[in-house]
Parts: sequence; C-alpha cells; structure tokens
Amino acid sequence: MFPVNPSKFASIFRLMFIAVFIVGLVASSVVPAFAQPLAAKKTSQLSYHDEWRKLWEDHITWTRVVIIGILDELPGTNTYIGRLLLNYEDMEDALAPYYGDDAEVLGDLIKDHLTIAADILTALNNGQPTDALIASWYANAHDIAVQMNKMNPKSWPLEETEQMWTDHLDATLAEATDHFTGDFADEVAAYDQVHDMALEMADFISNGVMKQFPTQFTGSLH
Repeated sequence: MFPVNPSKFASIFRLMFIAVFIVGLVASSVVPAFAQPLAAKKTSQLSYHDEWRKLWEDHITWTRVVIIGILDELPGTNTYIGRLLLNYEDMEDALAPYYGDDAEVLGDLIKDHLTIAADILTALNNGQPTDALIASWYANAHDIAVQMNKMNPKSWPLEETEQMWTDHLDATLAEATDHFTGDFADEVAAYDQVHDMALEMADFISNGVMKQFPTQFTGSLH
C-alpha cells in the first residue's frame, strides 16, 4: 500500500467538494434559451378556463361601456377607457407564466386593438373620417393572429385565429355603428353576437394553452 497523508487527502476532498458545488450552482442558474417559463404551481383546467371567460367578458363589457360613453359623451368615459385598458394587462398576465416575453408582445398588440377602437369611436362621434383607422384596426387583428400562431402554432392556426379576430371586429363595429345611427334593435343583436364570439375566443385561447402545456394543469373540464 502507498502511504496516505491524511492532511493532504482532506484538502483534496475539500477542493473536490467545492468544485462540485460550484458546477451545480452554475448549472441550476442557467436556463436554456429555448426553455419556456412555466407556472410555479399547477392550475386546475376549470379555473383557467373560467379565468379566460372572465377576461373576455371584461373585454366586451367594457368595450360596450366605452362605445356608449364616447358616442353619448358621458362624463365618466375616461374612467371607462382606463378600466378597459386593464384588460390587455390581465390577458398578458394570464399568458406570461407559459410564454414569457411573447405574452408581453401579444399584450401590447391587444392594447393597440383597444386604443384604435377608442380612436375610431372618437372620430365617428366627431364626424371625422374613420376609414384609415378601421384599416389599421384590421391590420392589427392580423398582427395579433400572427403572434398567437407563433406562440402556439398547433392549437392557434393562423387562418382560424385571424378569422376569429376579424369576426370579432366585424360584430363590434356593427354594434358601435348601430348605436351611433340609433338602430338599437340591431345594436342589441350585434352585441349578442359579440358575446357568443367572445366565449368561443376565450375557450379557444384557454384550450390552446392547456393542450400545449398539459403538465401544468390538473383535473379536467368534464
């Protein structure tokens, strides 16, 4: 047997332990560029489904309030617009645990969707041209669909996603125009259509997230 120096052996062992500790610390702090941020704790499918339905109920409810506020020149309109603009942040927050920075990009596009809508209403009420604003609104819907497809190409195919947003804009524009012209029965019918579409869009989004990240959700919708 070779003679063993206990002091030298202990020093070598300490160095090996420190090296392993440092490697482990570095490895745990480095996140691959392709990794997506995931929720810290799992969410039930039912609660996530209901969250998105609430978000879209907020979206169309406060849009309706803003339509009436701007076109009827109600004193609380700026407050109503402020509440509507919280909606894009809430949607962004619901997506951020799964998509990270991409959720912020989508949120900014939805913010534009809301602000352009308010600009259209203001121009309409002031007797100003709306064609260019409406064209930019539909272009924004295309951009939203492209971003969603980038985030989840399997569950949010571009053509279907863009059609849903286009239909949403068509019905919302009809709702606003009918209110402006005093066709109130048609306005009510348009809002009912907006509402049905909103619930479909809510489920389209929540189902897409849950299919893409199945291990992040518990339970079922049935």
